[in-house]
Amino acid sequence: MSSSGNHDTATVSVHLVDEEKRFAKGLDKYVEKCYVGDDHGEDDGLNYHIVSVFGSQSTGKSTLLNRLFGTQFDVMDEEKRQQTTKGIWFSHANYVASAAEEQEAGRRRNSNNIYVLDVEGVDGRERADDKDFERKSALFALATSEVLIVNIFEHQVGLYQGANMELLKTVMEVNLSLFHEQSEKCLLLFVIRDFTGLTPISNLGESLEADMKRIWVDLNKPDQCADSQLSDFFDLKFFAISHKHYQPDKFEYNIRQLGDDFTNDRLFSHNAYHKRIPIDAWALYSEKVWDQIENNKDLDLPTQQILVSKFKCNEILNSVYDDLFLQEYSAVQEPELDPAASCAQFKELRHKCLSRYDSQASRYKGAVYSDVRRDLKAKIDLKLKGFQSTILSNLSKSLISKLDTGFASLKKTNSKKSFNYSLAGEEEKGAEYGADTSVFVENYAVELEKLEKALQELSHTLRTKESHILIGKITKKFQTKFKDCIIEELSEPTPESWDHIFSKFNELMEKIFKPYRSGDSFDFKIGLSQDENSTVHMKVLRNIWNKFDSIVHDYINDDSASRILRNLFEDSFKFDSNGLPLIWKTFSQLDSQFNKSRDHALSLFPVLCTIKGPEGSTIQKPKFDIENEPNEGIDSDDAGGENSSDEDDSENFEKSDRNSRFLTLLTPKQQAKVKARFKKETDAIYLDAKRSMVANKTSIPTFMYVLLILLGWNEFMAVIRNPVLFILAIFVITGLYFAYNLQMLGPMLTVTNAMVQQSKAVIKEKLRDVLLDDNQKAPLPTELEKEEVHIEEVYELHDL
Repeated sequence: MSSSGNHDTATVSVHLVDEEKRFAKGLDKYVEKCYVGDDHGEDDGLNYHIVSVFGSQSTGKSTLLNRLFGTQFDVMDEEKRQQTTKGIWFSHANYVASAAEEQEAGRRRNSNNIYVLDVEGVDGRERADDKDFERKSALFALATSEVLIVNIFEHQVGLYQGANMELLKTVMEVNLSLFHEQSEKCLLLFVIRDFTGLTPISNLGESLEADMKRIWVDLNKPDQCADSQLSDFFDLKFFAISHKHYQPDKFEYNIRQLGDDFTNDRLFSHNAYHKRIPIDAWALYSEKVWDQIENNKDLDLPTQQILVSKFKCNEILNSVYDDLFLQEYSAVQEPELDPAASCAQFKELRHKCLSRYDSQASRYKGAVYSDVRRDLKAKIDLKLKGFQSTILSNLSKSLISKLDTGFASLKKTNSKKSFNYSLAGEEEKGAEYGADTSVFVENYAVELEKLEKALQELSHTLRTKESHILIGKITKKFQTKFKDCIIEELSEPTPESWDHIFSKFNELMEKIFKPYRSGDSFDFKIGLSQDENSTVHMKVLRNIWNKFDSIVHDYINDDSASRILRNLFEDSFKFDSNGLPLIWKTFSQLDSQFNKSRDHALSLFPVLCTIKGPEGSTIQKPKFDIENEPNEGIDSDDAGGENSSDEDDSENFEKSDRNSRFLTLLTPKQQAKVKARFKKETDAIYLDAKRSMVANKTSIPTFMYVLLILLGWNEFMAVIRNPVLFILAIFVITGLYFAYNLQMLGPMLTVTNAMVQQSKAVIKEKLRDVLLDDNQKAPLPTELEKEEVHIEEVYELHDL
């Protein structure tokens, strides 16, 4: 515990809860700064007391605390008579007033660490009928304080409102709500102010006690407290103080007498009212309590104390582990060098850490302290068992290394027997080593069991991984070869294509599984059990059939089917049986060959629409329910009835629908689409062929050439006889010849057309400029003439 560095300086107060009901920040630092620890260094943090004061507003509560404990709470300006204390104030007592002769200046050192709560007065005009804060402050004070000072004037004794009986009723109700399940007492110290002495203090106390009992009887108590008495929850004490102004000396003396009651253990005997919250956790505890109160939640003090204890114990755990254990752990000898010596050092460090935790955390709730101690012990043991884990880790690494490097060779032998044999041998070596070095003292069997389990899991993981790799390899091998078969057979389909495909499929299946066949079962030579081998076989079959499905359906679609049909048609239409091109001499031959080729292609179209089994049979795609095997032990006779029949029908329908999707390569809609496209494409090919025949048969008649020579002879001779026209004709013909051979006629025509269009645009622009200049030089016409001229100009421009 921290203690105050300078206690001669007066400690200022803290506004614990302000008038807006906000809790103060940094209270923990204030509390620990003021706390005076045990001079012998064996302080448990419980050497403190919390005192609260209640009473009406402007009755001198703060003055009483300042004189009694040397606090510096604000006091009322007696001329203005207005509220001074707002909310709840908190302060460490700078001293305790004392009437003992040996005490100089009537003060005693606050060795009991008394902290004071100055609670806002009740029945003030500032809050009027607002009783919410009054109840909440009473609830907070009872939850945190040991002694509640009730400040009351002598003339108010016997009154209900004047004596604050309503406040006392609130205090008792709140106390019952807090402590009805646990008999935790609170001391009510009635300080009777302005005592005249006319009525003995004993009579005043009896009157107040009778009022308290009457209030207690009228309270609505929980069922478990129905027969309880006031004394089960409260202890009552009474003290009288003379008038401050009329009897100032006696007032001061009475204050000192009251202070002696706080220092001679008369009020704090045996810590009967202590909440058992260590001082370093009190700030957190009080904040949590106020938070519950302010949010109108049910205040469960045992739960709050447990939560605070958990927080502080965990804080101590982290401190011990980080600041002590980890700091000294690095200096301990490595277990590989001398495990026995390391074990002794570890045990010593462990004991040291637990002892420090016990010294600091044993002040908190016993159950919480024990639970967190177990956590600390487990955390330390987890670290300290590292030397055992190191030895077992070396053994584990050796086995794992052998398992990794020898797994490929173990696949070719009985791997299960070999693995278990090597595992047992290495375990025996580890056991001998552990016995020799005395490392495995308590948990050798447990650690060895974990090691064996880890190795078995590793073995299972390796076998599973290898089985996945093997399944992938087999599937990929099948996919490569079967895809070539599909392309080869269906790119040029025949009526026997599916017979060839399934023959190749069965051949591939036999070839793939032959190396792994062992009698009537399979052994994939990776150390699997018979059931596991059977599962791998089923997975391979499932993947192969899925690949069959995907390869065929991916290859055959409406586009590929149209392409295949067109190729079949073209091969039959354009080429003969020897692959030579066909030349049709007559249109009847063309039509005959066209019909024959198209019928041939369409006759093979069903091969591309549906998967057919060998010899045209219907096949079923197997269903492999590997992950969810059917339930065993169910008698089929007991499952009869209407529901069973419905389920069977549903299952059969689903199975039939799934198989139908597998067998159907092209739906009826796709088939119609393919046929329509095929008809368009073949018609186009037919028309091209017919045009070719017509073009070959069409030529210019001979008489046209004779007629051309006769009619154009004069022009021809004129050109020949005129050198200029002759040379120009030679240049033009030569240019056209080269332009034709170089395929430049099109670009030349394009350029010529562009030049003509540009020339026309330029000529139009020039004519427009000329016409506009002439119009500007003419005299201004009248309005009517303007309209006529404008119309004429428009027509002229349009004509242009």
